Amino acid sequence: MKIFTLFSIILLLYLIQIITIINAQLRPSVRKLHNAVLVDKKLYIFGGFHDLLTDTIEKGYNLVPDDRFFYLDVSKTFDTSILPWTAIPDNAINLPLLNLSTVFSGGVSASIGGINNDTIFFINNNNPVNNQNIPPVNTFNTKTNLWISQNIFGDVPIGTNQMKGITDYNGKIYLLTGFNFTTDQGIARNNGIFILDTIKLSCTVQDAPISRLDYAATLLPNGIIVYIAGQEAGGNLIPNNFNVIYLYDTTKNTDNWQAMITKGNVPTTSDNGISSVLGLNGDRIIVFGGHNNNNNNNFIYVLDTTTWEWNIPNIKGKGPRFIRNDHSANVIGEYMIITFGKFGLLDFSYRENGESDVLLLNISNDSEYEWVTSFDPNAIISSPPSKTSSSPAPSSSDNNNNNNKDNIKAKKDDNTGLIIGIVLGSGGINILIGTIYYFIKRRKKIKESAKFIPTPGGVANEHVITIPSDQDSSSYGRSGNSRTGRSGN
Repeated sequence: MKIFTLFSIILLLYLIQIITIINAQLRPSVRKLHNAVLVDKKLYIFGGFHDLLTDTIEKGYNLVPDDRFFYLDVSKTFDTSILPWTAIPDNAINLPLLNLSTVFSGGVSASIGGINNDTIFFINNNNPVNNQNIPPVNTFNTKTNLWISQNIFGDVPIGTNQMKGITDYNGKIYLLTGFNFTTDQGIARNNGIFILDTIKLSCTVQDAPISRLDYAATLLPNGIIVYIAGQEAGGNLIPNNFNVIYLYDTTKNTDNWQAMITKGNVPTTSDNGISSVLGLNGDRIIVFGGHNNNNNNNFIYVLDTTTWEWNIPNIKGKGPRFIRNDHSANVIGEYMIITFGKFGLLDFSYRENGESDVLLLNISNDSEYEWVTSFDPNAIISSPPSKTSSSPAPSSSDNNNNNNKDNIKAKKDDNTGLIIGIVLGSGGINILIGTIYYFIKRRKKIKESAKFIPTPGGVANEHVITIPSDQDSSSYGRSGNSRTGRSGN
């Protein structure tokens, strides 16, 4: 009876643990136009939305802070059917949602910076809708999880969820504008590029020959930012926005801009909502997705930055069936990691049809990329040669600079894989319970044999078995005189 009671208690505790794990599993909402910033082994996701925007939508979103700001743990191996989304400690208490621009007013732009390159800078916009009296810049320290509203000297930077922040080798964030804006000095502008120094906490705005929204931006090892595609503030696509791209040289004080005419297999249709990352050798820009299906195969194009020639790479593996736009992409190890996104206006049917919120493209082999479903954190690729500097390494909202298994069909419910793992793990629990049961029975037999009392007469005292006390019985097996004694551990 005692053994059965012990078994029941262990089983009950185990079932409670299973329920707790399942309930605690973070499964974020689908989203578009979010920020994805890689810091160390964490891919932080902030913001985005999945509904038609109204002036009251923020109230509903803010009810779940852990769905507004969280991270993907890329320090561990995972399959895209079971994603290690992780909540930030005390996020519900600390996240200053009222100090961040609303998605209805345009959202924020985020990028990495700071002296130790471990701080995320959230840059608000100056849209008067719901943005009165909020600080222009808020920072999140990824080591301490502390938020600070920053005072910025000089021009006040402006960011939105359609502006890609790029951090250079000296800790400066570059934000190419799209919307018309007015500076603090009352000067109306329809273009410009903000340069926010995250070390000195100062900002300047410079003229720009272009005005873009929903574009792709990539920092090259030589300090040049490449701007590709995008649309005008009114929503019109820029004509030939793959054929003519723009380069901004962060190392120059003047004449920073250059228009570059590309060649090769140029995407035929202008596009926006694409993502771009720097290839592992530092001489290729890999472009994915968009609103228009330029490439019916895998939605992937590559731009050779030594010849400025476009091509469609060889790709194997089972790629996504649904084109995605307004997503984010980062390079982590040997993978291009694509997070969330949608098709059309607000079509998130990829999840309903079994595709994961995260897509993995192995880009370690330039001659052939591969769509995979398994992430290996130990497959670390050396960074491409970069400008020598003691300042923070370059990064961006897309983190452009920073094992191949057979593809497994993604589950419709991310918790299915978790439950399967738990069930398989229960075998270990059963073995543990069986072992406990065995040793309890064994000890009981030892006690029963130890309590044998010899009948009187004819038995020498040296052969009489002494009945051990409870204290003695624990040392009885350790004495080496009995083969049935239990271990002392």
